[in-house]
Amino acid sequence: MQSRSGNHAKGIDVSHWQGIIDWKQVKQAGYSFAFIKATEGAKLVDDRFRANAQGARSAGLLVGAYHLTRAQKPEDVKTELEHFVQTVESAGGMSSFKLPLVLDIETKEGGSKTNISAIVREWIAQFKQRTGRTLMVYTFPNFIDTSLDNTFGSTPLWYAYYNSGTPANIGGWNSWEFIQYTNKGRVAGISGNVDLDEFKGSEAELMAAYNSQGTGPQPNVPAWKEAGRQWLVDHVGISTDWKADDQLDIGTLGAILSKYTAAVIGKKDA
Repeated sequence: MQSRSGNHAKGIDVSHWQGIIDWKQVKQAGYSFAFIKATEGAKLVDDRFRANAQGARSAGLLVGAYHLTRAQKPEDVKTELEHFVQTVESAGGMSSFKLPLVLDIETKEGGSKTNISAIVREWIAQFKQRTGRTLMVYTFPNFIDTSLDNTFGSTPLWYAYYNSGTPANIGGWNSWEFIQYTNKGRVAGISGNVDLDEFKGSEAELMAAYNSQGTGPQPNVPAWKEAGRQWLVDHVGISTDWKADDQLDIGTLGAILSKYTAAVIGKKDA
C-alpha cells in the first residue's frame, strides 16, 4: 500500500464518546474532514450523530458517516442497512454527506471467515442497489487476516493502521482511501482523545474528489428540491451559493419568509 505523507489532508472520526465538539476549533486546527458514527446494529443511533453532522458541515468540513454492523448472517443486512440509510437521511439528506458512507466491520458476530465475508459482500451489493453509491469498508489488519477473504480489493478501504512505516498489501487491498493512524490524538475543540485520519492525497485533491462545487443541480438531489431552490433565488433573492439539500433551520426559514413577505407587500404598494 502507499505511505502516509505530511501533505495529505487531515481528518478525524468521532462518536458520542467525544461529547460536545467545538467544530469551528477543529476546522481552525487544520482538519478538513470528519467521519461520524451514525448507527450500530439494527436499532442503535449514536446520540450525537445529528448534532455532529450539522456542526461539522457548518464549520466547513467534509462529512462521512459510518455504521458498525452486528449482522450474524447475510439475511440480517437488509434491516441494518435500512436503519443506517434512514438515519443518514434524517441528518441532512444523503447528498449532504460528501464523503463515502462506511461499513465498520470489526467484530465477529458472523463467526467464520466465509460467513463474515458473505455479510460484507451483501452490504456492498445492497448498499449500491439502495443508494446508487459505493460503500467504503473500515477495518484493521488482524480482522482482515482472520475474518475476510481476498475478494474486496476493489472496495474503497478506510484502514485502521497504527504501526509506523508503509502498510503492506493485505487481503486483496493494495491501497487505502483513508487511513486511521491513532486513537490517541488531541485536537482543539475536543475534550480527551480522538481518532486521527488521513486522506490519500492533499486537501485540494480531497475537495476535487468529494466536494461537489458549483451552484447548479447537485448529484442525487430531486428535481423538485432544485426547482424550489431556484424559485427562492429568483423571487426572494437568496444566495445562489445555497444548495437544494442544505439544512434549513428555523432562523433561515424566518429570514426567507420575511424577505418574501416584504417583496409581496412591496409589489402591492407599487
